[in-house]
Amino acid sequence: PGDRFRHLASRCLSTKFFSVEGTAPHGSSNLDYVVGESVNHAIDLQRVRPGEPIEIPYEVTVNSSMRDFWLSAFHSNDRINTSTPFARNLGFQDAVLPFSMILFLAGSMTHADAAKVQVGYHNAIYHWPAFSGDTFTRTFHIKSRRTTSDGENSIFTFNCVLKNQRGRVVFTTDKTMLFPFKLNGPDELASATPAVAMGGAKEDLKKHIIESASKIGPLGSQSLTALRPGQLILHSLCRPLSATQCMQLSSLARLTHERHFNHHVYNIDEIYIPGGLVLGLTASASARDLHEVLHEDVLQCSYINNLHPGDTVGAISFVKAMEENITGDMEMLTIRTVGVKNIDVQRELQGMALPVRLFTESVKRPRDYEQLCKEECPILSNRIVACLERRILRQTPKAEAFLL
Repeated sequence: PGDRFRHLASRCLSTKFFSVEGTAPHGSSNLDYVVGESVNHAIDLQRVRPGEPIEIPYEVTVNSSMRDFWLSAFHSNDRINTSTPFARNLGFQDAVLPFSMILFLAGSMTHADAAKVQVGYHNAIYHWPAFSGDTFTRTFHIKSRRTTSDGENSIFTFNCVLKNQRGRVVFTTDKTMLFPFKLNGPDELASATPAVAMGGAKEDLKKHIIESASKIGPLGSQSLTALRPGQLILHSLCRPLSATQCMQLSSLARLTHERHFNHHVYNIDEIYIPGGLVLGLTASASARDLHEVLHEDVLQCSYINNLHPGDTVGAISFVKAMEENITGDMEMLTIRTVGVKNIDVQRELQGMALPVRLFTESVKRPRDYEQLCKEECPILSNRIVACLERRILRQTPKAEAFLL
């Protein structure tokens, strides 16, 4: 019996308990090789109906080093983001994390690896202050989906909700993306706005800042530039994001799309800077001249041309409207900021008349906006990367406050 057991054990140990699908090299047995398979983490968007939640299982804790890394890449002098004493005087526990940083976290989609390009953002609202040490989770709802007019692609609009560790809604925005497939079914639209149905998405942050107006005066106004409707500002600040910065920031937000990382498959001029970082670069290029911003919303952000690592980004801002009935120490401005690449805005556009339509007409389709550039402003053709419609709350300049 013992010899028989040892014989059976020897046969079992020599038997390969795996099967191989595929062809082994000539002269070899399939039992000597194994074929790998890929794990697909992307959600099948064909099967998700508008209104259904997509819960992202990953959590991100933002520490002070991550905040500092962001501020090293995106210029800001706004004390609400850079000064702990200033923020505490306004009733916050610490300096508030920058708007563009929180928007980037809210809109980063690890499940959308099949996306062809990002189209833009709408209604980006900073509801509740976020601080270093907070932990964030994300939920997405499909608001609408449709096949493009050429029948080759589809456009999805997602409602993105960012919550902190206490379940408080910190940030919401609608994000539109283009996918390289057509829908199996008809175009669809969600019946309700998910963020409203979830509750808690109020504009408490803006309300708190406005109510703190009396505290801001004694802290001193740093808004040195008076702005007026109809004013066009050529911002002097220009800067790029390197390939390393792009990959590091994308990793911190848990992005996984290969167009941001895979330099083996894509040349450097085929690597895309993520949309949230393009918005951050455009806003930061205008930050010094619009200083000091206390709060902002992005009503619309449209991406016109792709941005690649190493491309220098500058900006032009057009003041569309001013609301002066906030308080004596604050003003609300509606501004269109246009991000342009590989051009020194202040030097090359100085004294040049630009078409007003670039700054006043709504951007319905990126190709129409690009066509307007080609026809009426060729110097900006193929150079505009983003068009931001912003509403900013800032301190009234000292001279203006005195005249009041």
